[in-house]
Amino acid sequence: MNEDIERALNGSDADLRAFVASLRAAPQARVRAGFAADVMAAVEAEARRGAFARSLRGLLRPAALFPLAACLVALLAVASIFFRPVPRFSLEKLVACQRADGSFSSSTAAPYVQAYAVTVLAKDPSADRAALQQAVAALVREQNAEGGWANASLSARNVAALAAASEAGVDAAVRAYRRGVRYLRMHGIGEMSAADLSRDARSAAPRLSASDLGIACSVALAARL
Repeated sequence: MNEDIERALNGSDADLRAFVASLRAAPQARVRAGFAADVMAAVEAEARRGAFARSLRGLLRPAALFPLAACLVALLAVASIFFRPVPRFSLEKLVACQRADGSFSSSTAAPYVQAYAVTVLAKDPSADRAALQQAVAALVREQNAEGGWANASLSARNVAALAAASEAGVDAAVRAYRRGVRYLRMHGIGEMSAADLSRDARSAAPRLSASDLGIACSVALAARL
C-alpha cells in the first residue's frame, strides 16, 4: 500500500480530510474523443484475425485437405471438358480420311455418316472431284434391289446425299437417286434435304466419338452446311 495513503488512514480525521482534499485537487486525466471506440475497434480486429488464423489452421489439417484436393481435381476435370481445344476440320482432312473403297471409316457408324461426307463434297465446288465420285460409288454399291438401303433412316439420308451429288453433276448419282426416290415413295418415307442432313449432323455430333477422324470430319463439316 502507498505510504501516503497508509499514513492518512492511520492519522487523525483532520489528516484524512486533508489527504482527500489533496486528491480532489489533483489534475484529472482527460481521454481524447473517440478513444473508447478506437479501443473496441482494435479489440474486434484482433478477434477477427484470431478467428481467421484458427480457420486457416483448420483448413490445413490433413482431414480437411483431402476434400479440398478432391474439389480441385473435379474443377480441373470440368475445365478440361469445357475449355479443351476444338479440333479444326477441313475438306482436306476429310479427303485424307477416305479409304480405297470410297468410305471414310471402318466403324459400324460409317454407313450413317457416308451421306454427310457425300453431301459436304457435293456442296463445295472446291472439293476434290475424284473423292466425291468415289464416295458416291460407295453409296451406290450398298443400294439394294428395291433402291433403298438397310433401313428407312439410312435410305432417306443416302437419297438426300445422292440428290446433292446429282446436282453437282455426278452421273453415277442420277440413276441411283431416282431409284432411291421410288423406294422412299413405295414405303411412305419422306425425302430429306441438305438442310435436313445438316440439322441431323448437328444432332448426331454429341453422340459420335471424335477419335474416328473420318466420322468426326464428316459430321462436323455437314453440320456447317
